[in-house]
Amino acid sequence: MKDNKKDFLEKNVSILKLIKSKYKSFPKIQKKIAEYILKNTSNIIKITISELADLAGAKSEASIVKFYRNLGFDSFTDFKINLAAELAGNTFYYVYDDITVDDNIETIKNKIFTGSIKVLEDNLNSINTENLEKAVDLIEKANRIVFVGFASSAAIAMYAHFHFSLLGLNCYFCLDSHVNSVIISNLDKNDLIFAISYSGESKDIVIQSKQVKPLVKVIALTGFENSSLAKISDICIVTTSKEMNYRTDAMASRIVQLAVIDVLFTALAIRKGKSGLDKLLKSRQSLSYLKF
Repeated sequence: MKDNKKDFLEKNVSILKLIKSKYKSFPKIQKKIAEYILKNTSNIIKITISELADLAGAKSEASIVKFYRNLGFDSFTDFKINLAAELAGNTFYYVYDDITVDDNIETIKNKIFTGSIKVLEDNLNSINTENLEKAVDLIEKANRIVFVGFASSAAIAMYAHFHFSLLGLNCYFCLDSHVNSVIISNLDKNDLIFAISYSGESKDIVIQSKQVKPLVKVIALTGFENSSLAKISDICIVTTSKEMNYRTDAMASRIVQLAVIDVLFTALAIRKGKSGLDKLLKSRQSLSYLKF
């Protein structure tokens, strides 16, 4: 099975062609999965494994697992990343306007800035305000907040950790998933996990968060409302992006997530009134000696 993936990586064989070439050898259920993928290719990279199982009429997620392993892939994400790269061709970023290898820096600047502005506008209308309010409630009441995020999401988690610390909240953030596992295992009912994962399928976030449910509340900041992380969360804040190329790891969506953190932080600061402003002032003063 691994040879299939090795072949298309080394020889640049199309995944779609690989599916077609193996179609006759597939069992009945896997043929249904193959047919759905071939007819709805552009949608595959936007959905979860459970959604594909439902849409393709497969018996379970296990059928999808057998399908992508038959093609030589280790995970559904691995399959989607390579499929996305194949669909992208000579482009490596997508929001509203592809960037191609022939674009100069002026064109790249215009496309990225314009795309980011449009993504922010889209999310302004789509993000659930009630969920934002509920998230602020949980953050305000929490005894301790553990921010969890890895890879690109780590930057968002660190940003959130720093800003809520400015308000004097008891916050924690670490890049080491092993250390996080120990910290999370010792949380109690008054603590909170704030988990950030655009795909919502990061194992070291989903598994660790799931282990402390239902004792500990979980806020999820993700790009997919039906993702594994979203399903176990108490409050799910979904940010949308039309990016469909995994090579840049959904860059524009990170801008939206930063904006969401700013909204939550500002709302909490205002809710705390004078005490919140005093905390911010004290925090700013504590940093003053680090600047000329």
